[in-house]
Amino acid sequence: MSVANPSPSPQVPNVGAEYDHLLSYFKYLVTLTTVVIGLLIAVGAWIFHSSMKDVREDAKQEATRVAAVEAKARVTEAFAEKNINAMILSAAQEKVGTITDKLINQQLTSKLGPIQQRISLVGRISESEMRMRLGFRAGLDELDTLLRNTNDPDVVRFGKSTLATASQDFETRLQENIKQQPQPGMKAMQMLQVYLMNQRRPQESIPSNLQGVVQLIYHDSDLNAVAPAFGAFRDFTAENVKMFDFDAVRTWCSRNQPKCQTP
Repeated sequence: MSVANPSPSPQVPNVGAEYDHLLSYFKYLVTLTTVVIGLLIAVGAWIFHSSMKDVREDAKQEATRVAAVEAKARVTEAFAEKNINAMILSAAQEKVGTITDKLINQQLTSKLGPIQQRISLVGRISESEMRMRLGFRAGLDELDTLLRNTNDPDVVRFGKSTLATASQDFETRLQENIKQQPQPGMKAMQMLQVYLMNQRRPQESIPSNLQGVVQLIYHDSDLNAVAPAFGAFRDFTAENVKMFDFDAVRTWCSRNQPKCQTP
């Protein structure tokens, strides 16, 4: 299973361009507001002129000019460029900050996701190994499934190493027990039969030939029985298959079907 490439990170907007755009917009508002106030002042001046005909023309013009200058000064002060700059800068910083947080979260997710997945798989592999050592075949089956369904090289390496170590421990114990068997001949088979009888298995389920050994290898849920069954399979076939190499057993049986088939 291939690992999907992380989606490209969104681009941070051009803050300088956005700043210039907003600044031009606010300057436009200043100009527009000044024009509107100027018109209002003109209208007021006309009304004032109509109502105060006895006032000197130069005094009226001076009053109009002063009012316009004052109005424009207040508008300019209200929309002072330094205040606009501060507002634009604050908005830009807030926007960039939000985008930066989102980028950080996305990058952390893309980086930590595989690590979290790896930690989870390593934990499951370790749990499977523990169940194997307790004799549960389900632990071996789960470990095999994990190895088949992941392409993480570190997880695969760890899983294969774990499987090899646990299998070798079963092999070492098998060889030590074989050496302790008093009777010559097929000691692995003898050890398997003794173990199954001690487990109070029904007599008909205790194998006495290659076919019975193969069926036990394929189906038995107790690795403490499957391990000596591999030893017995070697004795019957002279094939040096590795411990828990089920594929090797199936391959041999596919080439020697009459010998592996149950009567």
